Amino acid sequence: MTQGIVTKTGNSYALRVPKRYIDDNNLRLGDKVNIEEPLDKQQKALAALVSHGKKHGAIKSIPDPVAWQREQRAWKDRRDKVEE
Repeated sequence: MTQGIVTKTGNSYALRVPKRYIDDNNLRLGDKVNIEEPLDKQQKALAALVSHGKKHGAIKSIPDPVAWQREQRAWKDRRDKVEE
């Protein structure tokens, strides 16, 4: 993973990355790049995992795994309150 440094340049911000990152990605001064939001990446990965699980795994019989998981958490929370 490449790390960058956020710096302030006048009224703007800049993301400084190592020269090797620029060279490896064939970037030049003034090139526009798309920066993917980490949350978007996580949501895509989760959706792919759920899709894979529906096709191949134990959650195949669960129509909506996300709703099922919320229901399980709510049930656990109620059970924990009763045990207290």
